[in-house]
Amino acid sequence: MFNSKRVAPAALKFPAVVEVISDPDPNHGVRCRLYSSCDWREAWTWLPLDTTLYGPLLWGVATTLEIGRPSEDLLLVDLHQDADLPLSNLLPEQLCPIPGLVRQTTRLIDGLQHAALREFITRALLQPDVLHGYWNSPASRGNHHGYPGGLAQHSLEIATMVASVDPEWLKERDWHQDRELGIVFALLHDYGKIWCYDPIAFEPVDSREHEALGLLKLEEPLRILTQQDRNLGIQMRELLSGRQTQRKGPYPLAINKVVRAFDQFSCEMTRKPKAESRATFDCDIPF
Repeated sequence: MFNSKRVAPAALKFPAVVEVISDPDPNHGVRCRLYSSCDWREAWTWLPLDTTLYGPLLWGVATTLEIGRPSEDLLLVDLHQDADLPLSNLLPEQLCPIPGLVRQTTRLIDGLQHAALREFITRALLQPDVLHGYWNSPASRGNHHGYPGGLAQHSLEIATMVASVDPEWLKERDWHQDRELGIVFALLHDYGKIWCYDPIAFEPVDSREHEALGLLKLEEPLRILTQQDRNLGIQMRELLSGRQTQRKGPYPLAINKVVRAFDQFSCEMTRKPKAESRATFDCDIPF
């Protein structure tokens, strides 16, 4: 007989990254981890999640039911995939040991006006090794941001400096698209270092090869960017290819030199004793 006193499980709908963490089990479904702006929790699902195209990470609007004890067990019953969700709605602060860094970085990304660039860097940061690695890796083995979270902090410092360049100066040179290219390039210029400084998780890689390795790891997001906007894809590939990129004709992106200069400045300011440093970085600038 129908029990009219039984309470239906609470349904929750929220933007989330879904990470598949187990193989399908006919009795229990698939175990997955759901990341949102608040935190991350594990869940079960019987949804046919297609991870063959982009790997074990999917994102969109998730619908879950609470099963078992409240706030402990979730059942993922629907996922409406959306490649253009604001990144700040998908990533929790707990990913990074440096407080505020995830929020500041994702706000800067969400402010990008070019949808293809937003989707590109979202795909870049939502790859399996990168979801945690980007926010926890050092930028070097020395005193240049050589601590957990240093890579993300160093990258944000450079991107913030690029974003802070005088808009009137940019307007005169028609640099609005270059500005956004520069922000994305700055956030990803040390991408390959994720795989350089963790010999337990990854095969040892010489950090001097980080640009080539980063370009290799970004091949799929770059392919999609090029499909969406061929010129942007070509320009971003040239930027990420490294300092010695050779091409016929003049190099079209002056923003490359700007980012490299800010990169050097960020490194030098970190190496100086704190008493000598007078630089501050406002990562909450209006975009």
